[in-house]
Amino acid sequence: MTGATQGPVNKHSSTKVLVIISSVMALGSGIGVVITGLKKGGFLTTSDVGGLPELTHVQAQLRPLEACSLTYQRRDKRGQRQHPTSVFIESCTVGEYISVLIDVPGTWADKGVGFEMTRGSMSEPWEILVEKADVPFPDLKEALEHFAPLIAARYPEKLRERRAGASEMERHLNERERQEQERKARAKTSYPE
Repeated sequence: MTGATQGPVNKHSSTKVLVIISSVMALGSGIGVVITGLKKGGFLTTSDVGGLPELTHVQAQLRPLEACSLTYQRRDKRGQRQHPTSVFIESCTVGEYISVLIDVPGTWADKGVGFEMTRGSMSEPWEILVEKADVPFPDLKEALEHFAPLIAARYPEKLRERRAGASEMERHLNERERQEQERKARAKTSYPE
């Protein structure tokens, strides 16, 4: 039949499909966040122990440093701890992407010690994030007490060196760019017309 009429188009079907797709995507994102957080070293497996009275001496030693991130034995994507003889430190300066490495003894790596210290500014106390299920507190405390004076003594000079190196690199790149622009300007006017 060529004259057959079709029923009315369901205007709500596309809205239902959109709602279902959005719900599935939100659920998938939520599951992804939970899975990521539950991995070793994830945000759901770490606790802040920075406020414990036993660590006030460590807080006092590290508070004056121009640093907002300090990491020892961060876990990689496979959950393995990396860099047993280095502490990675980042400054608080906004827009400055300089990491400073401080060499430390690997003594605590064998004991499973690993932590991340963060703060929003130099005036704030450190949050000391640690996996309580994996890192015994006496070992963490001993490692922090050993690292704090080493970091306090070495970090300021190493930060100055890294900043000087970054400034020198920036000057070098600016000079190369200036020379390139001069060369292009000379090239434009060098040919007879």
